[in-house]
Amino acid sequence: MSAIVLKALIDMGYSVKAFQEIQVSKALAEQHYGVHKEKPFFPWLVQFITASPVLAIIFEGPNVIQGIRNALGATFVQKASDESLRGRYGIWAGINLAHASDGIETATQETDLWTGQSDLAISEDAKERASQYVDRYIGGAIDYTMEIRNVVRGAIKAHDTSDDVMKQLIDLLGKDASGIDQKSIQNLAEAIFAFIEEEVEKSD
Repeated sequence: MSAIVLKALIDMGYSVKAFQEIQVSKALAEQHYGVHKEKPFFPWLVQFITASPVLAIIFEGPNVIQGIRNALGATFVQKASDESLRGRYGIWAGINLAHASDGIETATQETDLWTGQSDLAISEDAKERASQYVDRYIGGAIDYTMEIRNVVRGAIKAHDTSDDVMKQLIDLLGKDASGIDQKSIQNLAEAIFAFIEEEVEKSD
């Protein structure tokens, strides 16, 4: 699924200044989400972004910040339009596919953070490498978004935090995980399951 979303963003025509698949460290995650440090959902944000590799990208161009944010759609999946990337491929609520800087100051801070604390780097071949990623993975891409979304939504509605929900998540995520190791699939399933548990607990 990452290849489909990446292609959609590349096709918007912005310059790709940096591209890297990264396993985010806990330290980087905590700095990236530092603005939310005192919020109760902060530990989950860190768990989620460090669960499996992410694609880190720096785009450049006129109105690029608003353009990317418009393409992604509303932060909460259920509020995103069906035509937006989050509306089509996000899972539920904050399991929303991607992060995008919300302004020039934030974009500058995040660029400095990620290029300083990870392998992300400005490079002339960034677009070529991003396109190669798309070509490598998009051919066999099958969309399991609705199946995963239904598992999450159904579990929350039914207050179901059973092992069966976890098994369904692992199975579905494994079908959409070309190139991702089993440990990362397990970690991502655990992060999504933790979200379900929190939502169920809040509604009790």
